[in-house]
Amino acid sequence: MKKTKKLRILALSTIATSFLALQTAEAATYTVQKGDTLTKIAQNNKITVQDIKRWNNLTNDMIYVAQKLEVSKQATNDAVKPSNPSTTKPTTPSKPTTVSHTVVKGDSLSKIAKQYNVTIKEIKDWNGLTTDNIFIGQVLKLSPVASVPESDTVHNNGSADAGTSSVTSKDPTANGQAVYKKTVDVANSLVGTPYLYGGNTSEGLDCSGLIYYAFNQGGLKIGRDSSEGYFYGNTTQVKNPIAGDLVFFQNTYKDGISHMGIYIGNNKFIHAGSDGVEISDVTYSYWSTRLVAYKRFDAIK
Repeated sequence: MKKTKKLRILALSTIATSFLALQTAEAATYTVQKGDTLTKIAQNNKITVQDIKRWNNLTNDMIYVAQKLEVSKQATNDAVKPSNPSTTKPTTPSKPTTVSHTVVKGDSLSKIAKQYNVTIKEIKDWNGLTTDNIFIGQVLKLSPVASVPESDTVHNNGSADAGTSSVTSKDPTANGQAVYKKTVDVANSLVGTPYLYGGNTSEGLDCSGLIYYAFNQGGLKIGRDSSEGYFYGNTTQVKNPIAGDLVFFQNTYKDGISHMGIYIGNNKFIHAGSDGVEISDVTYSYWSTRLVAYKRFDAIK
């Protein structure tokens, strides 16, 4: 009888331990919700932004809804031994040496400066900025020797000439970037708008109607045209697209240039698809195999 009782206690103990381990494993991940940022997630889980980026191999601060993130690092079942209290004087956080930051919605120079322990003037000097204007998808150097990580490069398997003989590698001026920032903000606000063939208002949009509406609201006055018309019109192909540039696709619902959207950085673009205005990824097989080129309106200087 005593032996049976011991076995029952052992079994219950094993089940309880397994249950606790499962809870720990579940608590180690977090599913990104609408409105989340790395800073918000880090604060809620009492960790740092750098911890999240390191545990999830993130090279920038861009996250997306439904993304699974590790928010604690417990790779083994070994008990964590308490560390001895430090007797050394706390050190001032050192400034980054090779860090870069990709601007996301809600960012400002003051917010980024505080996050990385640098000054606004330093960020502007390191990036050649003459104003405080920044835009979503823009990659900022956070030290004088920082460089853009290879993983931040843009996916682009479009045709070499994309139907045009001119290609630019220059970024827009401050005025052009200001237009881009407003345009991307407008496009973001339209996510969820229903698809409407020929639509060019916030009541309903098709892919080229989104371009017409967003850019006019963003400060660039353009005429209403089709995807093909915008592609072969007053636009120039860009070698290194930034948030606000146009992205074109072919052979979607018809042969040739047939779809377009607004690039927002990190291989994402906003477009009016059959399910309405949404954000998609150009690296997904459907889009990557139909990608033609990234282009820019000639009026964006």
